[in-house]
Formats: sequence, C-alpha cells, structure tokens
Amino acid sequence: MHWPTLASYVEGLEKAGKLVRVTIPVNKDTELHPLVRLQFRGLPESQRKAFLFENVTDSRGRKYEMPVLVGALAASSEIYALGFGVPVKEISNTWRKAIANPLTPAEVKQAACQAVVITGDELTRDGGGLSRLPIPISTPGFDNAPYTTASHWVSKHPDTGLHNLGNYRGMMKAENRIGTLPAMIGVGMREHIDLWRAKGIERMPAALVVGAPPHVTYTAVTRIPNDMCEYDVAGALSGKPLDVVKCLTQDIMVPAEAEIVIEGTIPTDVLEMEGAFGEFPGYMAARDYSFFMDVTAITMKKKPIFLAILSQMPPSESSKMRHISRGEGAYKFLHNAGFDNVTQVEYLECAGANALVVVKIKKRNPDDAKNALRLLAGKFIGKIAIAVDEDINALDVENVMWAVSYRSQPFRDMEIVEAPLFALDPSAAAPGESRGLTHGKAPRSTALIIDATMPWPYPPLSLPKKEFMDRAPEMWRDLQLPALNLKEPWWGYSLGHWTEEEEQEADLAVQGRHFETGIKQAQTRRKFSE
Repeated sequence: MHWPTLASYVEGLEKAGKLVRVTIPVNKDTELHPLVRLQFRGLPESQRKAFLFENVTDSRGRKYEMPVLVGALAASSEIYALGFGVPVKEISNTWRKAIANPLTPAEVKQAACQAVVITGDELTRDGGGLSRLPIPISTPGFDNAPYTTASHWVSKHPDTGLHNLGNYRGMMKAENRIGTLPAMIGVGMREHIDLWRAKGIERMPAALVVGAPPHVTYTAVTRIPNDMCEYDVAGALSGKPLDVVKCLTQDIMVPAEAEIVIEGTIPTDVLEMEGAFGEFPGYMAARDYSFFMDVTAITMKKKPIFLAILSQMPPSESSKMRHISRGEGAYKFLHNAGFDNVTQVEYLECAGANALVVVKIKKRNPDDAKNALRLLAGKFIGKIAIAVDEDINALDVENVMWAVSYRSQPFRDMEIVEAPLFALDPSAAAPGESRGLTHGKAPRSTALIIDATMPWPYPPLSLPKKEFMDRAPEMWRDLQLPALNLKEPWWGYSLGHWTEEEEQEADLAVQGRHFETGIKQAQTRRKFSE
C-alpha cells in the first residue's frame, strides 16, 4: 500500500489500531515528549503506538491550530512496515529493489504544500514565523530550545544540481532563523555547504521539509550513497515518481505533498553556537559552532500535521528507523565494491543503530570478512563492526557476542582502524574541546573490526537436534506452561566438523544402545604418557 499523504497514513494507523488520539491540552514544551517516551521505557515493542496530539499548548499559554504527530513512523517494526506498505519480512527486499531501481521525480507547477504562504514582514512578527509551528521540546530540562526532529533538509550540488534530502535537527532561534547540525563532513548537506563556499558563494539556497508521506521520511533518514538522489529512491519505494515542486523563494525542489516547507539561505562562511540537544547515542550533544538558515518563506498545507520524531536514548523512534533501513545502504555499498557474498547488514538498535554494525557473510576467502569490514568502517559511520556466519542471528546481541567469544581470537581476528569522524559520540572529545566540525583539529575516530566467522569447520552446536526439539513445544503446551518466545538457535546443527562415527554413536545413544559405544571405546585404551 502506498500512502500518498501523511493525513492518509494517519487514517491507516487508526484503522490498524496503532494510533492514540490525545484530545486533552498537552504542553509541547514540558509534557508531550515525556508522555510518548514512557512507552519506549515501559512497554514491549509490540504494544507501542503513534500519538496524535490534537490540543497542543506551550509554556506561554499559546494554543496551536495544527496537531502534532509522534511515533507514527517507527514506534515499532509493525508501524514502520505499515508506513512502508509491506509486511515486516518484506522491508529489506523492498529497500534493496528501490535503491537498485530509482525513479526520477516528476515536477509539478502547483502543490498542496504551498496553499498557505508566509513571507516578508509576517516572518518577523512575534508568533508569525517559526513560532506558529508547534515544535516540541524533545528533552525538557536539558534542551535549550524547541528543535525540529522530523526535519528533512534539502540542498543541491552547486555544479550538478543533484538534490540531497537529509534528516538533521533544527534549532528554533528566532521567528526567521533556524539552526542545523549536518554533522558528517563530506556527506549530504554538509558536503554541499562546503562546495558552495569553495566556489566563493556566501549563501546556499536550502529548504526544510517537516512532514511528508512516509516513504519520503524513511528515505531522508537512510544513508543513501552521495551519487544518488533521495527523491529517486523515495519514488521507487512508492512505485511511482515522487511529485516535487519548486520553492517560491529559492531554487530548490521539495516534495509536493509536504505538510510544511521552510525556505531560506544558509550562510556558507558564518557560524554561530548551536545546542545542546539530546541526541540518539543517549546523551546530550555538546554545544558547538554550526550553521543556520535565514528563513525567506514558510509554506504549508491548509490543514497541516506537524510531524516529530522521538529520538534521544535508544530504543527510540529514530533508532528503530535507522536500524531497519541504514543497513540497506551499507549492503549496496559493499555489493558495489564486489562483496556480493554479504547477505545482511544490521546496525543494532541497542547502540542507537549507528555505532555497532553486524555483517553476515559467506566467506569465499579467509580474509573476506576483514576486508569487507575495513571498507565499511572507512566509509559508513560506526565504531564496532562484526562479521558473522550465516547461522548467526545478526539482530540478537547475545547470539552475536557468542560468536565473538568462540569464533574469533583477538590477536588474529580483531583490528583497530581509522574511521570517519563520529561527532555526536561523547567519548570523541571532552566537553569544551573541538569536535572538528567547523574549527580546530578533529579528534581521532577509530573503529574496532572483529571477524567472528568460523576460521575452520566447527563441531555441531551443543543443543538437541531439530527432530527432538520439534516435539518439545507441543509437550510444553500440553503441560500448560507459560507462553514461549524462543530465541535462535533453539536446536543443534552441524557446522562442518562431525564424523560418520560420531553420528552413528549419537544415533545409538537415543536408541538406548550406548553400551555398544562403551564396549568399542574400551578397546581404544592406551597407557598414559607425559
């Protein structure tokens, strides 16, 4: 199913029983995010829902006309799949097909996102510019302003015109000024800012999209290779070219079905302090000099929905989105580099779906796993990269660490390599020290790569064979014991080293003929020798 608008998706959420409508007054500055946060700290994932706040106020007593939607994109895998329009098990294949078969967007001359236009003096009037938007405070008590979170920043390459759609936070600084932190040097909007400055151009045109059809947001949050346009992939996800429209005051194309568009220019050679803000690693991201946009227009639908993403400490909505989609960009990157024996890439949610990546690989050569991890660590953000065999559940931290414990030797299978700057990692630089984003020397960033694939054939797992375990759940149910949630692996299987003699002896044991093995082994006796 393709959701053409965010409003149609909200209807779909409600029909699926995944939406909570909140009609009582809720303060966006102090109450909204704390309420939604509770389900990520106190409910199993299957019970999480999207929240639509229809009576939003702020700490100054203002009432907002537009509702705020939180948790609608990835409060759970099921909600993500609903927004994606496919069953959970089909998400990965759908991503891979879309990235492999992009669709060029279609330009339209009129769009719903430009039904309401705010420009000129109205932008600077108290409550007339950015303050008219019900931007929540994500981390009350620590954040220094309301920040947009589901904010898709649009910029374009100064030479090729290739657009980039990247999800970065937006700090509300004035009615007509909003800060941003494009924290990955050489990637997305940060690369574009640096390219425009290198050409001597002092202001770069840009736009900020708040709220869009789900397939647009999912693409904005995902790491797409620099030579691809997110609009092309978003269209492929929905099965039709994405409709885009030109901004009214900037030469930038934005999704025609966006809820809200903030247009403006970003000075390429001027910075100001930004932050602090609660970020996805689970800590407050330090204040630092960063970029900002001077707003030239705000356009929106007649009845827009303000979309926000709950991020900060994992698990969160943002960590779930990155966890589900980020691996597919890395998967394509590795396949393009010749590692077509990589079958799965997972950024684990427990580490914010960013710092810990697991790569499942069918080794053709002994060094395949290490070489793939070295390449990934040097290009895709992360701190720990682990390669595992096909039988390991890449989503299960316990299963992965079991593989690390018994399929690797630190002296042989672990390396520390240089990695791209991970500026939001609080261990990279002490408070007050330069993170190297805009000034000063960048701190050293490294990654640990671990080849946790079997170096040679292994004996079977020490669990009963499948034919014996298959009988156990039925007996369990007959005994009316508590419901099971079985973790893989829950039966044993061969890993290459198991002789015919060992197989025969095991068969004798389950037949009760184990004394025959004892008689045979008595014939193998020999004297003990030092």
